[in-house]
Order: sequence, then structure tokens, then C-alpha cells
Amino acid sequence: MSLDVELDLLLRSGGFVPTLSLVSVVLVTLSAIVLFFRYRKASHASALAVGKHIQHNGVVEELEATGPKVTLLYGTQTGTAERFAKQLKNEMSSRYGDSNHYSIVDIEDYKAEEVLCKEQLVFFLMATYGDGEPTDNAADFYNWLIKAGKEAEDGGGASLLKGVSYGVFGLGNKQYEHFCAVGHKVHAAMEQLGAQPVVRRGDGDDDVDIDADFESWRTELYTSLDGSSLLDKREGSSTQTTTAVLTEGAVPAYTVQVLSGSQAQEVAPLSASSDNSGSSASHPYSARIGVLRELHTRKSDRSCLHVELDIQGSGIQYEAGDHVGLYGENSPDIVEQAGRILGLPLDTVFTLQLPEGNPDELAPPFPGPVSLRTALAKYADLWAPAHKACFTALAASASSESEAARLRHLASSEGKAEFSEWVGAPRRSLLEVVQAFPSVKPSIGAFFGSMVPRLQPRFYSISSSPKQCPDSIHVTCAVVVDTTATGRQHEGVCSNYLKRQSVEERIPIFVRHSHFKLPQQVSTPVVMVGPGTGLAPFRGFLQERAALQKAGVDLGPAYLFFGCRKKSQDYIYEQELCMYARNGVLQKLFVAFSRDAASKVYVQHQMQEQAAEVAKLLSDQEGGHVYVCGDAKRMAKDVHAALLELLQTQSGLSGKDAEQRVKDLTSNNRYQRDVW
Repeated sequence: MSLDVELDLLLRSGGFVPTLSLVSVVLVTLSAIVLFFRYRKASHASALAVGKHIQHNGVVEELEATGPKVTLLYGTQTGTAERFAKQLKNEMSSRYGDSNHYSIVDIEDYKAEEVLCKEQLVFFLMATYGDGEPTDNAADFYNWLIKAGKEAEDGGGASLLKGVSYGVFGLGNKQYEHFCAVGHKVHAAMEQLGAQPVVRRGDGDDDVDIDADFESWRTELYTSLDGSSLLDKREGSSTQTTTAVLTEGAVPAYTVQVLSGSQAQEVAPLSASSDNSGSSASHPYSARIGVLRELHTRKSDRSCLHVELDIQGSGIQYEAGDHVGLYGENSPDIVEQAGRILGLPLDTVFTLQLPEGNPDELAPPFPGPVSLRTALAKYADLWAPAHKACFTALAASASSESEAARLRHLASSEGKAEFSEWVGAPRRSLLEVVQAFPSVKPSIGAFFGSMVPRLQPRFYSISSSPKQCPDSIHVTCAVVVDTTATGRQHEGVCSNYLKRQSVEERIPIFVRHSHFKLPQQVSTPVVMVGPGTGLAPFRGFLQERAALQKAGVDLGPAYLFFGCRKKSQDYIYEQELCMYARNGVLQKLFVAFSRDAASKVYVQHQMQEQAAEVAKLLSDQEGGHVYVCGDAKRMAKDVHAALLELLQTQSGLSGKDAEQRVKDLTSNNRYQRDVW
């Protein structure tokens, strides 16, 4: 019986008339209050039973489910870890039923010190970034957890997380030295704090087929959970995870409103936010390009740009060694290719909204109104490697049943090997996949909601110092053009976007602070190793040292090892470096030209030639610092090996002792790397 009906019967039975006595009025009022709270309690109980939300006084309240709680935390730089968290949640809900309460949380918003010890079952999807570092959104949590784990190992807090069950899947790239380091350390710290793993630690290799690695880990996880009592398993819930056959209407999608007439007016992306300070990725500053010039000579068949971004009056503050994030755009040709797939005019203006209740936990849409041309240029990562989760959505958008069946097969466990061979190994992009299935015509809402990843900012080491350039940020950018395993000519999104720009145009930027910094004591010796665009942060360091020298400060010795192919083609900033060497900002400048001699010479060879001097600078007596910037896949490993070798030959250390020496240098911030 509804509240309205019960009140009506009550009032009628009480003979409610204007002549009611005061006592009768009080009794009727009290009865109404009792009925109201009884009804509200029943509403709460009903919502609790299904683990949903209710609304009270205009505020949506999340109510606790009656079953076990599962928390999924993600630390991501490109969105893959978040995608995996959502995929895991959806599969677990389908497999074990909805009496369990699933919660997906950006780890940046997670109050670990208060909540982690109260968790029942928690999963960490953790990407490793740069030189074994946590992603931006995971840094605070990671630092807290590692510190707590170390304290537990030293004898305190070993039972802090007793009773907490957990699983960790790390995301990384095996080409990097510290593969999945963040996942490894999170797993170890959780064990140190007394938590119990429910499955082995998973490692996903983005250089091969990270989706396949994730699938293998999930299979082991479900086997473990099936045999445990950690989750409710309602009668009739499936214990088999299968590839869903989605209909087009069931594909997670934004709600789309296509605008026409006077309403079809685009909103400038930056105007959608009141904070355009450049302080974070979500609040970029529209910086004017003040200088844009080519650094290679005309003899080079490659390109490297010097870009100066005007930040005067923006309030942006940076230090030498920091990074700048740039938002690039897809080329007009790529945008036209994507537009043909969607089958809509590029001038179509629309807005996106989250569907009611957002049951699929879609990310907030990009601002609008926006034209399809702008949306595809600014927000769609069209060349990103296609991920398996989008294949069922593509199948639902195919008018050809044979193409739909093929897409579903590639997304299935039975098609794992074919997916790896056709998509994973060659890193086939989403755009290439859709072009191979011409009957696929997704809606705008489904395309941006379920298929194409959001275009992410690209980071560059800042190549200037605020002591010399307080009103500008300099970028040294190699323009990426290469051929993929599929035979496609690949152009780096951001570098080629910069190549297409001209002076006075604007680009959204923000600063990300780093720990890659000169020693606090300016008298401390520094050894810098940076071939190619790895020179970028060291140009900032040298500007800083030049400003200090001009102010009359006595500087410690500085050695720079730089490398390029040919002196006549790609010796970038040659005049500046020679000037710094002449005036004492640099004590020694060593340049390796890999293609100017019969045998190739790289920076690690130059280091070995100067082994005695480098070892002396890095001794405890001198207290020097060594910095490495550039390619992580090859150069950084070769330089690391050269460092170990020179410590052995010059300091008389064994191989094991040399490795410990390097670890000590690293822990004391005397060996720092900014690699990609």
C-alpha cells in the first residue's frame, strides 16, 4: 500500500474536519510521521536488496549491498588499466551474480589509509610508467603503500591488512628495464602488510599482447574464486565466462543529441572549463607558439623541432627537468578516413551525455556541442592498437553476419591465437580493424563510448630553465614517421601535429613536475648522458648552470655525453653546446657520431673511454650525480651496462658489488633516469 493511500485512509477514518480537537490533530500528525519513516525504511530495504542507488532530498546515495564487497582500483596513464578494471567488474558480475557489491575507483580518489584495512576483496590494476614509476594518478597511493610495507618489513604493522584478500595485475612493456615494477612492488607491499593474495601477480606486456596476458590472469583468478568463499555465488549464476553476443542497442554508448540550425554552434574545448591554468591534464592552458624551427640540417631525411611555448601571464611554474604535456590532433586525412567509417558528414554538430544511471560506468564525455570533425581530431585515438573488448561492440554494429561472426570469434577465447597474430603482434590499430570490416557502421554514441580510446596527451622533457626562460617552455621534439608491421606508414600524432603548426597558433599544454633535478648543492659534479632528443632536459640544466654562473656562483664540474648520427645532419644545439663548453658551464663535452665512422660509436662507448674520470666523479669523495635521458629500450640499458663495467674496472668492484653500488646511487638520487 502506498504512503498516499495509507494517509488518505487514516484521514478518512479519523473524520478529518476543521473542528478536530487539538489532541486528534496531534495523533493524526504522529501517525503520518510513523508511516512516512516506515515507507522510507522499506524503500531503503528494497534498494539494499539489489545493491542500487536511491535518491533522497535530491542527493543520490549509494547503498551497501548485502553480499561481499569487491573494490577494483586502477592506476593508469593511457586508460588501459581503467578499461581492464571495468572489464573485470562486468565479467565478475556476470559470473557470480549481482548480490556482490562491485566498486571501481580511480586510485587517486581512494583514501587508502582509512579504507584499505577494511576491504574484503580488492584488486589493483597498476600500470608502470617511465623508469619504473607509478602513473600520475597512482603516485600518492603508491608512495604510501611502499612506505607502509617497508615499515612492516622492519617490524611494525605487519598485520595491518590481515583479513584483506587481493589480486594485482601489472601493466608494462618488457622492452623497459623495470617491467611492471609498480605491480611487483604493490603485490610485495600488500603481502608485507599481512594481506592474502587470491591469485598470482599478473604481468601484462604492452609490447606483445597485453589483452592476452590479462585474459590468462583472469582465467587463473576465476579458478581461484570459484573454489573460495570470498564471493556469493547465487544459484543459477554462470560460472563460465563467455564472449557476449551484443545487439546494437545493448552496446555501451553515450546518449547523442544531433543539433541543427542556430543550435549547431561548436564550443571551444578550453572554454568548457573555468580553470585553464595548465596545472594538470584536465586543466590545460592554451599556449601560443612563439618559436617553431627545424633543428636538423637540410641533409637529414628526418625532422626534429625546437618549439617555444609562451606562458607569460599564465601563472604556470616549472623547473628544469620537469615535463610538459601537449594535446595533439589527428591529421585531416585520418579524420576523413574515420568520418567515412561512421557514414556522417564531418560538419555534424552534436553533444554527448552519460546515459541515465550510467550502468556501464562510461567516462564523462568530452565537452560539446562539437562537430564530428573536431571530435575525431581532438578526442579519438584512432591509431591506438585495437583492444579485444571493443570487438563484440564492433560485431554488434556490423550489418554482415559473416563479419559479425568473425569479430566475435576474434574476441573469444577460441580466437585467442588468431587475435594475437592479426591484431596483437602487429599492433593493428582500431582504424585498420574497422576498415577491414566494411559493414561495421557504429553509432556516434557507441563509437566514442565503447570503441575508440580517448586521445591522451604526449609528454616531453622540458628543454629550458625558468632561470633563463621564465615566460616560455621549450620543447625538443623528434617527428615520428615509420612503417608498422602491417605495412602502414605511421605518423606520431603529436609530433606531426606540431610539424603542421606555425608561429602564433595555440596548443593546450600543462606541466607535470618530476624528480629529475640537478643536485641541491651546485658544487656537486654532474654526468649527463643524453643522445638525440635525450639532450632536452640537459639543455635546461645547462641554462640553469649558465644563469647561476652569470650570478657569480661557483659551479661543480659537468660532463655531457651526447650522441647523434652525423655531425652534418642532426647535431642539434651544436652552437649552444660548444659555447657552454668554452665558457665553463660544461667542463667536458663528448659527442658520439654513430654514422660518421666505419664502426658505429655510441654514448656508452664514449663513457667507457672516459671511464677513469667518470668513476672518479661518482666516487663517495666527489659525490657526483649521473643522469640518463632518452630511449629506454636500448640506449638506457647499454648505458647502464657501461656504468656497471666502468665501476668494476676503475673501482675494483666485483660484478655483484658494482650492482649494489648502482643501487646505492639510485636510492640516494645520485643515479636518475628520464627514459621512454
